[in-house]
Amino acid sequence: MVQIEEEDMIISPTKSDLSQNMSRLAITPYPAWGFSAALLATIPRANSFAQYRPRPLSCVGFGSVIAFGGYIISDNDAINGAGFTSAWSILYLLVNGRRGITQLKPWPAMLSMYALGNAVVYGREFFFPDSERTRV
Repeated sequence: MVQIEEEDMIISPTKSDLSQNMSRLAITPYPAWGFSAALLATIPRANSFAQYRPRPLSCVGFGSVIAFGGYIISDNDAINGAGFTSAWSILYLLVNGRRGITQLKPWPAMLSMYALGNAVVYGREFFFPDSERTRV
């Protein structure tokens, strides 16, 4: 009979581990601030190309609003900040999501995926709150 040592065992993450990690991420402002920084970093490129999507005004508007959502979360109001950030991430997808994917350029597609990730992570925290999860 073959003995398997603990070091040789590969432990895959369970559903509850993934849920806990996503919950920990949702009460931090870092995903919102990362998406905001990515949007604001898009402004120079959006100014230089006439057909580039998202437009500069869209980058400035959504970038600043989502950064403010991160500030709300950092101010120890995780539920309201998560709802605010989730709503504005969904609005970004409605305005720029389709063009971001159909342009077949990596940066606009990455921005759309980032918005989708923020909408899922923060939306889960807002729509399905858990008192143990939201303690900071």
